[in-house]
Amino acid sequence: MEEYKLRPGARARELLEGFLVEYGLAPGDRLPSERALSQRWGLSRSTLRNALSLMEEDGTLRSRIGAGTFVAPAKYTRSLQGLLSMSQSAAGQGRTVTTRLLRLEQAECDKHLAKRFGQMLGYPLYKIVRLRSVDGESVMIETSYIPAGRVPGLEKKDLEHQSLFAILEKDYGVIPREGDEKIGITYATDEEAALMGVEPESPLFWIVSTTYDQGGQMMEYCRAAARPDRLRITTVMERKLEGAITEYEA
Repeated sequence: MEEYKLRPGARARELLEGFLVEYGLAPGDRLPSERALSQRWGLSRSTLRNALSLMEEDGTLRSRIGAGTFVAPAKYTRSLQGLLSMSQSAAGQGRTVTTRLLRLEQAECDKHLAKRFGQMLGYPLYKIVRLRSVDGESVMIETSYIPAGRVPGLEKKDLEHQSLFAILEKDYGVIPREGDEKIGITYATDEEAALMGVEPESPLFWIVSTTYDQGGQMMEYCRAAARPDRLRITTVMERKLEGAITEYEA
């Protein structure tokens, strides 16, 4: 049987990834020049450059014009288990979240939001748009909708320096108990691109979540556009034994 051989681009990436591990390169460390790496592995400059570009796109590396290529900071990890605020989740990873409030305004339910909240058209909501950054680097833009009647005076709260969930719980007695998320792909609008430092039409994670309070009422509907090169989404898979099928299916 003929031995399988990696394509040049895949081999170049494999060599680069192995180099990072072998030499223990940490975020901020500089890689050798393209010329040095090409000679080291006998690769063409174009093949190596393509592999470097792909690793930059997925957030592993970062290039600086005139300075070289560096190991990028680790991605912020968002787990689909649990119900932590972004601030709590980042703190657990030894990282810091900063928030820039872009808009906080009164809104009314359109057909889509009315269906989501189970309310009539025109039902009053607060619309909160925030740019969220981790360790000073923009990660996502969140747009949250919260029933206005449950949080009177929300516009007076400090939503840039306090967690939204913490404010809801402490000041309004609205405690998040469960929720769900759906994840897809979208493309950056001109405004999103400018705020997050990407090119217009760049692919982004599209995260839609609903959160319910201790009484089972929907307390927040949120849509977020996030940079995939700075965000890793994880989950845990478990096999359910009760009622499990006894044969594997293709």
